[in-house]
Amino acid sequence: MFDKQDLARLLDAMRAHGVGTLEIEGGDMFLRLALPAGPAPATAAEAKPATATAAACSPDIGTFLPRGSDDGLPAIAPGDAVRDAELLGYVAQGAVRAAVTAPADGIIASGIPAPGTLFGHGDPVLTLETRP
Repeated sequence: MFDKQDLARLLDAMRAHGVGTLEIEGGDMFLRLALPAGPAPATAAEAKPATATAAACSPDIGTFLPRGSDDGLPAIAPGDAVRDAELLGYVAQGAVRAAVTAPADGIIASGIPAPGTLFGHGDPVLTLETRP
């Protein structure tokens, strides 16, 4: 026997996957669910503000040094909010450092690369979750 919560979950799954009809049969039980044709009603998940991602890319070839390693700035971590053009770390070639900056306001969505990770020019270093 299905309760109202089970039926609601089944209907939500049908909508999410574009299934119009679902039949479940077992023993002496039979259930048939059918959704009307046409656009699905808005769900709570669709009501959330949209998010996008943006990559902070390496400005040069070299090894990564995260902010806060030796520059006196606070370290950054996944989940931290950052502002557009904020310093995230450096790509270094010997003593020469090129700044890796945030491409937009957002929240750090990826892990912070380990110090010494090698990057090429234009390689994505960090990913930010942004609002379009």
